[in-house]
Amino acid sequence: MNPDEQRLYMGTYRERVVLLVSFDDLSSEVVGNKFDTICQKLANSYSPLFLKLSPALSDKQQISLLKIAQSFGITTAIIDEKMGQSPYALVFHTNHAVDNEEVSLESIFPNLISKPEEKKEDAKPSFWKKLFG
Repeated sequence: MNPDEQRLYMGTYRERVVLLVSFDDLSSEVVGNKFDTICQKLANSYSPLFLKLSPALSDKQQISLLKIAQSFGITTAIIDEKMGQSPYALVFHTNHAVDNEEVSLESIFPNLISKPEEKKEDAKPSFWKKLFG
C-alpha cells in the first residue's frame, strides 16, 4: 500500500490507471467536444471501467462529465477533498492491474489531441528578407 500514490491517482494505484486527463487538457475545447468519444473507446477496451473526478472541477463540469461517462456504463465518482490532492482533473482506471506505460491523453488519443500547427513560411520571401537577406 502506497498512500502517496493513492493520493496522486485519486484513491487508486498507478498500475490500474488507463488514462489521466490534466486540468489543461480538460479545459481545451477539443477534450470537451470529444469526451463522449474518449469514454466510448475506453469503455469498449476496459471492463470494468471507473472514472474519478477531481473536487477542484466546477459543479457544472462535474455533472456534465458524470452524465456522459455514466451513459457509457462507466462507474463515476467525485472524489472528496482529502483524497483530491491530485494534479489530475480525471482519472480513468480499472479494478485490476493493467500496467500501461503511457496513460496521457496525447499518447492514448493522438488523433483527438492535435497541437497547433506551426506557421508555414511563405514560399515567396518577404520584402524585409530580400532586403536584409
